Amino acid sequence: MILKNKIASHFLISAPRSGSTWLQTMYNAHPKLACVERRLFGNYADMVLDDGAQAPRLRVTLDKYVQSMLLHHGYPKSQQKKLTQNFIKALLQAEQETLGKPVVVDKITPYLNTSAQVVSQLTTYFPKAKVLYLVRDGRDVLTSGVFHWFNKQPANKALTPFERQRRDYFIHGKGERPKRFFQDKEIEQWANEWQQPLQTIDKAKQHHKVHTVTYEAMLTDTTKVLEECFGFFQVKTTKKSLAACLSAGQFKTMSQGRKQGEAKANAHVRKGVSGDWKQYFTYTDGKLFHDIAGEILLQYGYETNENWYERLR
Repeated sequence: MILKNKIASHFLISAPRSGSTWLQTMYNAHPKLACVERRLFGNYADMVLDDGAQAPRLRVTLDKYVQSMLLHHGYPKSQQKKLTQNFIKALLQAEQETLGKPVVVDKITPYLNTSAQVVSQLTTYFPKAKVLYLVRDGRDVLTSGVFHWFNKQPANKALTPFERQRRDYFIHGKGERPKRFFQDKEIEQWANEWQQPLQTIDKAKQHHKVHTVTYEAMLTDTTKVLEECFGFFQVKTTKKSLAACLSAGQFKTMSQGRKQGEAKANAHVRKGVSGDWKQYFTYTDGKLFHDIAGEILLQYGYETNENWYERLR
């Protein structure tokens, strides 16, 4: 740790759309555990336009911001680590003063092609941290991710005719359903967004204590998974605090009244189920996904046959 304080700082890493917000919500209901999203590492910046917003917003990681400061202020590059440490130190101090909890977990969903750098930087600045990995079927991640994109798009990017047709049908219930839900470029991006964090687990194990849980296990036995997580982070838990976490994480609560499985296409908390990908995948989709990330799909037991996509014909 770069700051000697009363907070134990650890990390939750997953691909986007894997259930990390669900875990975060339950963690934050615990009296001794906070879950934040600092976005410290990844050397990443872009602009996105949220659905209904008048202007785009900036997404930027701290390390990218520090690089920009070095450039514009004329500081030597050798100052980058020290400046980053100082920013993190100030952030941790603020957390200590405002959160009032002894354990803080930083939720990281790495941007595309940044996972290896995230874990490397995490080790540099937080060498004693524990790392929890959350895994979800990559095909559900892809499906949820494309639906999530209905809420935002890269700034200054116009929708294609296909994207407009898909949006009209799945968001507004207008027109005909497209013959295919996914585009090749979306499968290529999300298959990599899914597998890249998981490919860093062995590297993380070289320097950190690592524990892995799955979204599907959370659906099956939320209590058991939470108890595993609290034990891993060494957070003392009572029946009362566990009940509060479970209550906060109920789908009906997080979705503002919907039942689990009741979808809202443009909601952040969309459906809360596993296996939803089966309603949208074609044979072409399955083969392309498998060509990119099939090895990871088999490794985590989401399929047992490398020709699983044949059943989608």
